[in-house]
Amino acid sequence: MSAKQKIVLATIIDLTHQNGGAPTFEQVREALDYSSVSSVQRHTDALKRKGYLRKTRGLEIAQFAEKSQVPLVGNVAAGTPLLAIENIEAYIPYETSKLHGSAGNYFFLRAIGDSMDNANISGKSIEDGDFVLIRKQTDAEPGERIVALIGDEATIKRLFVTEEYIELRPESKNPQNKPIYLFGNILIQGRVCDVVKKGENDG
Repeated sequence: MSAKQKIVLATIIDLTHQNGGAPTFEQVREALDYSSVSSVQRHTDALKRKGYLRKTRGLEIAQFAEKSQVPLVGNVAAGTPLLAIENIEAYIPYETSKLHGSAGNYFFLRAIGDSMDNANISGKSIEDGDFVLIRKQTDAEPGERIVALIGDEATIKRLFVTEEYIELRPESKNPQNKPIYLFGNILIQGRVCDVVKKGENDG
């Protein structure tokens, strides 16, 4: 998906959630400040070919009635917000009924490594390459699994707090994975809600 197609799709998804239904070409054109509807249509035709939009005359998101399109965010670049358009690799369909509130409150991260391969998220572990569903929030309770920014990278760990320090604890079968101790404020990006296993959405 090209950078412009990502922006167009993100705009259609936002307008769909705002309107409670598919937006018009004119609404998308206005939101993107494009000079003509044909500019929008060029990108939406490509999104239909790739399966992100239904192949109808309108701009209906594929599987929208049953599933929401949740952005998959890649590695975090220095100084770049986690959900910046340039970090969105794709959109993953997820059952709307399992989300609490708007799909705009959620994003996916791809798990890297084995630091959480012994976690139990609704009966599933977090293994390398799995997609982890995150609900956006800036605080969390001790014991919850969170996404925190450490330097320029996002890490998924279990949160524990003492009077002296904050501990980000791995849940791993690999003893080489050690806790991270922080002596100050922590930048929480969200809370782990679910895991979509690698390959589960193939085909």
